[in-house]
This record gives sequence, structure tokens and C-alpha cells, in this order.
Amino acid sequence: MSDFTWIPDYTIANDTEFKTQESEFENGVKQYRPVWSSARRWWKLSFLKRTLTEMQEIQAFFETKLGKATSFTFTCSLDDTEYTVRFAKDKFSYDYTAYDQCDTEIQLVKD
Repeated sequence: MSDFTWIPDYTIANDTEFKTQESEFENGVKQYRPVWSSARRWWKLSFLKRTLTEMQEIQAFFETKLGKATSFTFTCSLDDTEYTVRFAKDKFSYDYTAYDQCDTEIQLVKD
């Protein structure tokens, strides 16, 4: 069972990223090489109209992980696969939209 147990309303984005080094020689020829040995995956999760209590639970989880300092497990609902991830940012915020209703977006990155 994953450490991050909250189910988002939907996955906004599921991105795959590579990092490539480009070198241009004096004769104009370009050479490309991968910097990372594998692709980096990102998820942007949306939590809408959640209770203040649930939002505070997610925030407490964020704080126990010290933002992006500590990795944890997350199961992607798109492929039902568990990944080791971390928060992409060191900042957590949410909008208090109505009485006991909060919205937030969280971005996770695969280790």
C-alpha cells in the first residue's frame, strides 16, 4: 500500500521528460547525448472541494516529508502502478473556497 493514500479528483497531467545535452562543433555539426539514464515522470494532481480536515491531513503528510526532501510511494490511477516519488516543490498551499471546502494542486516527480 502506498504512503500517499489520498485519491485525487483526476490526474491533470502525466508528463515524461528527458534531459539531453546538445553540443555544437566549430564546423556546425551538432551532437546529442542523454544526461539522465532514464525518463523523469511528473504527475500534477488536483484535489477539489475537500474538507478542511482532509486538506490539513495532506498538509501534515507534506510536512512529515519535509517538502521535497523525502521520497514516498504513490499509486498512479492511470496505470495502477506504485512509484517512488517526492513533492516537486517545497511549498504547499490550498485555497479555502467555501465553508469547509478547500482546493489544491500537488505536483509529484518520480525519483
